[in-house]
Amino acid sequence: MKIAVIDDRTEEITFLTEYLDQYLGERSTSYQMVCFTSGEAFLDHFREGMYAVIFLDAVLDSENMNGMETAKKIREKDPDVMIIFSTNSPDFAIEGYTVGASGYLLKPYSYDQFMQTMDLVYDKIHPVRKYIEVKEKKMMVRVLLDDIIYCDYENHYIRIHTARRMVRSYMQFRELSKLLIGYAQFQCCYRNIIINMDQVQEMEHADFLMSNGERIPMRRQERLEIRQKYADYIFEKTNL
Repeated sequence: MKIAVIDDRTEEITFLTEYLDQYLGERSTSYQMVCFTSGEAFLDHFREGMYAVIFLDAVLDSENMNGMETAKKIREKDPDVMIIFSTNSPDFAIEGYTVGASGYLLKPYSYDQFMQTMDLVYDKIHPVRKYIEVKEKKMMVRVLLDDIIYCDYENHYIRIHTARRMVRSYMQFRELSKLLIGYAQFQCCYRNIIINMDQVQEMEHADFLMSNGERIPMRRQERLEIRQKYADYIFEKTNL
């Protein structure tokens, strides 16, 4: 879970970090927090889908843009991100909900107050693990996208390779492609082979070394394009 904090007081950021550590630690949820001291700095960096939740001080000490103005700009870019106002002024409470705020924490707030606010949004901001469903023998089985290393095709069967086992399903390769290619981490790098780029250990000149130790070749004619797509994906992922 990726969280942004926009607050111009270092001590408030430290205080919030302690509460987040406790709350998300109790729920075995890992998170990454990025801090900004002004709305302008945040908006220069921000794009839709970048964060699950934003903690925002409504009364930022800025000559150009206060927290409420920042929230309105955030909403223009991302209508769905959760915004929780954290401030020592109650004056913006009503206006805060006009920008779709998910919560309002009045400083100084207790852990119980923080927990009550987080409980309201946790189920929405906690990422749901995505999966596909395929038919194996006579049963429908779910395969988590994160667990897939690569998929290939043999004798009319799709083979989905995971760290734990291989799932075999009688289906056409193009049917599987429709299920996976819409997700950014999957790429068809060879005829009837789709890799999960999150499972690549190393990209070499002509193949990918996967997390299970297998090497998956690249199509010779499209090698440059395949390598570039992988590089672009890793760049986007590491700069979110």
